[in-house]
Amino acid sequence: MDEVTVQVGGHVTLLFSVHSKPLLARNQGSKGAGLCLEDGVEATVEHLAKGPDQILVTKMDGSPFVEGEKMYFDLLNSFRDLFNIDSPVRITIHLELPVSQGFGMSAAGILATSLALGELFDCGDEGQLARLAHRLERQNSGGLGDVLGLWAGGCELRVIPGSPPFPGKAYGFDVGCPALLVWDPDGGKHTSNYIDDPQWKSKITLAGESAVNRLKMHEWNQGIWNRLLEEADNFALESGLLDEPERAKLLNLVLEQSDDSMSSHLCMLGTSLIILPKRLGQNVDFGTITSKLRSLGLGVRETILQ
Repeated sequence: MDEVTVQVGGHVTLLFSVHSKPLLARNQGSKGAGLCLEDGVEATVEHLAKGPDQILVTKMDGSPFVEGEKMYFDLLNSFRDLFNIDSPVRITIHLELPVSQGFGMSAAGILATSLALGELFDCGDEGQLARLAHRLERQNSGGLGDVLGLWAGGCELRVIPGSPPFPGKAYGFDVGCPALLVWDPDGGKHTSNYIDDPQWKSKITLAGESAVNRLKMHEWNQGIWNRLLEEADNFALESGLLDEPERAKLLNLVLEQSDDSMSSHLCMLGTSLIILPKRLGQNVDFGTITSKLRSLGLGVRETILQ
């Protein structure tokens, strides 16, 4: 096999707690709840006749994302060390959603690339490759629990922090409905701005732990939907993340344009939100609101929840 392409969808965290103290990356992560998306990152890896390695990362619009290349070089080097591989490769990454907006692009990209490398060289099982992706995500202070969330799939609840398949523990259920992603093109924030800040970490963790403990008391299936959306709103308030002016402004603007069939929630940790059906199974028409929000200069993309 000379070339392998793997696509992994993004991940939106609705609420979470921070667990970054453990020495080993596999024990670091977060508890929380989130949603896995169909749109995400496509990774293609292929053999080269000779070196050096080549890595190209492109944004949604096709422009190069040079700053994103280092993470994939780090992954490639770690993959080589783990599986004793020295063959040169070309890695081509296409991002289907914006970075630093809470859509899990680093986790989706690292996981897709790790899985593609494993298939190309026929080494490692999915658990090993996912754990490698989680470790690289933590080394880059990217998402805490995105890889674990993607491992569970669908609408997921992460109850034990860490890498998949162990020691992290999460479970999910299928949703399969449309959703609308909205973001401020000028408002991206890297996750490390929060999880590496002691005050933010404390407030977020207190709110997130409380929410997860309440959600754990119920069966995790489609019947949890309304309660999950309520907990997401409570978390945004209790953590203080909704107090930030740019987030509050974006949410209020979207609420003004939405109707009673829609439920809007902040994506952690971007200047972004996700518009969901208020009730699962109902038809929601995103056409009008999409046009209005784009006319206001906001980024908008309709996707499907896994």
